[in-house]
Amino acid sequence: MSAVALLTRLGLATLAFTVLAGFLVLARRALRERLGAEAAYALWLLVPLGVGLCCWPVHREVVPVEAAAAPVLHAGLLQSLPAAPSTGSDAAAVLACIWLLGAAGSALQLCLRQRAFIRALGALQRLEEDTWISTRSDAGPLLAGLLRPRIVVPADYATRYSPQEQAAVLAHERMHRSRGDLWWNALCAALRCAFWFHPLASGAQRAYLADQELACDSAVLRSGTHAPHTYANALLKTQLAVALPLGCAMQAASPLRERILNLARRPAPRRLRVLTALVLAGAAVAGGQIAWAASAEKVAADDAVPASAAAFRIVTDLAIDGGAVRHADQTVRGALHLDDLRDGEGRSCAADLVPHPRPGGVIDIRMMLRCAGQPAVTPRLLTRAGQPATVAIGRTQEQADGSIVTTRGFRLTMTLHPL
Repeated sequence: MSAVALLTRLGLATLAFTVLAGFLVLARRALRERLGAEAAYALWLLVPLGVGLCCWPVHREVVPVEAAAAPVLHAGLLQSLPAAPSTGSDAAAVLACIWLLGAAGSALQLCLRQRAFIRALGALQRLEEDTWISTRSDAGPLLAGLLRPRIVVPADYATRYSPQEQAAVLAHERMHRSRGDLWWNALCAALRCAFWFHPLASGAQRAYLADQELACDSAVLRSGTHAPHTYANALLKTQLAVALPLGCAMQAASPLRERILNLARRPAPRRLRVLTALVLAGAAVAGGQIAWAASAEKVAADDAVPASAAAFRIVTDLAIDGGAVRHADQTVRGALHLDDLRDGEGRSCAADLVPHPRPGGVIDIRMMLRCAGQPAVTPRLLTRAGQPATVAIGRTQEQADGSIVTTRGFRLTMTLHPL
């Protein structure tokens, strides 16, 4: 993917992130009051869904075009077409590098912080099959470890919490594990690293983690096993703790007052949770259809003869910047796609060539060239079966013997044999 195409995708993803995350940050309290904490938390799935749809891969579609839409090159004729201007391509490459370095730096910083936190827990002692005791009294209860989730409780766990409160604490962390919150938090961290430059990213992450804790509290109380006052006492005893970079910590995100008030609310009825799931599924389907339509790359074809109607054996000789010739022999039905091309400005290009048989043994080759992710030129070549046709894109130079060499760009010779 070219730098221009990468920045275009990043711009669309940034817009989607801004709209969706901004809306949820502003409306989260109202949504929680109307839908309940669990449904409000589930709506955060819209953010990675919207960002992911903006990164939908490009697919090619063959569409009809008018014959006059492209210049015609006859077989054996070498023509150097003007390359599209490269204005802004260098700046795009610099900006893409800056973004990649920032994302990589953010990811590295997160990994180092997580490693330091896990080491700071000290030697862990097994309490139960999935529960471990830390040597520190200011860390936990928490759930950490993507591949091997562990519940870690503080060193004074047995004396700080009553038996009922201990059961509530373990139920809270096990609820995180059963809901897959560790993986959702990893996805959230990945988005945070990708949008390291966005002023909303940090606040959105805090709001998301706060809603996650509120949803987990509601899910635990919905089971009816633990009394709200017992759960509230456990929360009151869990407020002093160090922050966990990546994981689920019982005390981490929501203000204490907000969590205590949330315990007094009735859990959302099942129909609201089902409705939320249906809304998310509908948004995924509709968004996928929109993204599929928006990511189509149009390839020129002919009204009368669909691109898939004729098969050809195509022999190609391709030279880049006057270098060694690359020979290929392949059978194609539809479009022949060529990557790793260069134009006269040295930009990365790709081409799609769609051959169409014409009356009288003529073969009409439609070509669409894209450079730096943008449409460049759309030449046509008219040739006959078994007769080579040549096209050159870029800068050419005539040699002493009268031959022409493409010094910057590519030179393609094709011989087609209908099947």
